[in-house]
Parts: sequence; C-alpha cells; structure tokens
Amino acid sequence: MSIPTTETQPDGLHKAPHNQSSQVRKVLASAGPRQIQDIINDMIRRNPLSLNSLWQLLLSLSILAAGLIADLPLLVLLSAVTAPVLNPMIGLVLSAIKPSGRYLGKSLLFLLLAAAAFFGVGWLINLISPSTISPDKITDFFTLKNGWLEWGVLVVTSIVSVYLFLYRPGGPSVVTSTVLAYLIFIPITLAGLLFAQGDQAVTIDLLVLSGTRFFISILVLLVTTWVFGFPPKRTLGWLFLVIILIGSVLAIFELRYNQFTFTLPESQPVKVVAAAPTEEPAIPTQVPPAATEVPTRSPQPTVTIQPTPTVVSTPTAQYAQVISESGVVVRESPSTQATIVTYINNGLQVTLLGEQANDQDMDWEKVIAPDGKEGWVAARFLSVIKP
Repeated sequence: MSIPTTETQPDGLHKAPHNQSSQVRKVLASAGPRQIQDIINDMIRRNPLSLNSLWQLLLSLSILAAGLIADLPLLVLLSAVTAPVLNPMIGLVLSAIKPSGRYLGKSLLFLLLAAAAFFGVGWLINLISPSTISPDKITDFFTLKNGWLEWGVLVVTSIVSVYLFLYRPGGPSVVTSTVLAYLIFIPITLAGLLFAQGDQAVTIDLLVLSGTRFFISILVLLVTTWVFGFPPKRTLGWLFLVIILIGSVLAIFELRYNQFTFTLPESQPVKVVAAAPTEEPAIPTQVPPAATEVPTRSPQPTVTIQPTPTVVSTPTAQYAQVISESGVVVRESPSTQATIVTYINNGLQVTLLGEQANDQDMDWEKVIAPDGKEGWVAARFLSVIKP
C-alpha cells in the first residue's frame, strides 16, 4: 500500500526522450490546471535570478573589458559564454505563462541592468584608454552585420533555447546563451564606446540593432513556448505578448525604413591635407589703341577701341555615386579620427567640390552630401558620373 504524500514532483516532462516531445504535448493538453502550474513552478525554480547572477554578470563584464583592452578576441568570446543573459530572457517568458508580475519585473530589471552595464563598460574603456579600440579591431570583436545569416542564427538559437530548457534539465544551454549574448548584448558595449567618442548617430544605430534583435528573440521564445504547450495566461500574459509584438514591429520599422545604416570607420591612416594647386585663368595683355589720324578737311569723330572683356568659364558641377554597400561616412576633415558629419547610403549621388587630399596613396574627396552638408569621403567609395 502506498503512503499518500502532498509533495509534487513534476519531473515527468523533463525525463521524456527528445523524440517523444509530441507525446509530452499531448499529455499537457489533458493535464489539469494544478499539474500544469506545478510544472511551470518547477521551471521557474530551475531558472533562478539571484545575487549570484549579478556576480556572474560582473565577472563577464570584467573579462570583456580585459579582452578589449588587451586585444584578445578569445576573452571577448569567453565573456559571452559567462554572461547570464538567457536566464532573465527565459524569465520573461515564464512570467507570461505563469503569470507573475513579480517575476516579470525581476527579469526585466535584470535585463535593464545588464544592458546598462554592457553600455557602461564601453564608455569606461574609452574614458580610461581612448585609443584602445581601433577600426581594425571592431570587425574582429563585434557582430555588427545585419544580414539574413545573423537573423537566421538568432531565430534558430531562440527556438533551440526553449526546447533545451523544456526538455532537458539543468537550466538554459550555455551554447545558446553565448550566441544571444554575442548577438544582442556585446554590441551594446561598442555603442557605449562610440557614444563616449562623440558618434551619437552610430550609437543610436547600434542600440536599434540590438533592441530589434532582443524583441525578435523574446517573441520567438514566447511563440515557441506556446507551440510546446505553454500559452500565455490571463491578462498579464497576453498583454506582455502584445507589447512584445508591437515592440518588434516598431523596431523592425526603425531598422528597415528609417535609413539606419551602420558604417564602420574606415581603417585608413591619418591624412595630411595637401594643398591642391589652383589654376588661375590667364589674363590677356591688352594692347593700347593706336592713335587715330584726323583729316583736316572733314573732321571725323575719334573712334575709341574698347578693351576686350575677359571671359571666365564657369565649371560644370561634377557628381559622383556612392558604391559602398553599407554606405559611407562623411567626416569634417580628411581623417578617420575626424568628427562624423553625416552618412550617405549606397547608390546616392554627391556633388564633388574639386578638393582632394592625398597621403600614403590614400585619397579623400570633399563633397556635398544629399542633405546639403559638406565633408570628406574616402575617394575609393565614389564613382564619378560622366556628364
């Protein structure tokens, strides 16, 4: 005879083989509300958000700062491995299916602290050592491209994260957590670095990119959890899903239709502006008029020869087309360290002002951007349009 007990151990879900996940969903469909709630409580227990997570975040940020300052990409990757960012993202999903406003606020607060901390690390690195991050290092350290590959990896990683969490005990996967940290949170560090350097426009582009990736990832996590048998519940759960959906649409709109084009600074040596020779138009020498002989019989009026006016030809405006897929940066002076004036997207036309700067076989061209601002552009990104 079995002894009754009040202890609930909802671990049958996590003992199921991975090829029986469809059967598990059928069991969940016939389970009672108390059984489903016990399973959700068990998942929350396996996804803790405690003070240890903050210490782990501090460790990850320390490794990230050391990797950037010491020019060690392996440490940057290690910081993504140790960053505890997937737990609070899973926490947002669990708070919608429980639902729990307290757990939602706790998860959201941790994510905001993490984003602010990653941003602050970039700002602090520039404050301590302004020349730490050169344009050559940016491509090596950060995932900044906005192609289909990055979005595909983000979506697949989010789906796998939910699957492993639901059907494998032990909490979120380290691999999927590393990918999400590298795609979403580490670029925020570069945003903080560029903000400290005065590139506010590029900072906004990076924050929009990271924010869009975050909203899309949370939306995929919610939908996947729903497909696996745990839909949002009550007003809080559905309201959270609607907010994430609206946030995703707005973020995609900002990223896609508001011309947010991130362009890395060109890895070029500092140029010394060389004065271009100015061709002065030749002024013809005027021959004084010859004396006019006046007859004595019939006086004639004296004919005065007027000087021939100098004809100055007005040069025809010359245009060029931008031929860089990611657009180009227009700077205040011909130097990669100069302040960014504006950005020009690929395919747009600029007006050439006829001023060039050359140093170490690298050319700059002074242009007028489509928005009317003047500045210098690397000449190799321009194709002169023949009249």
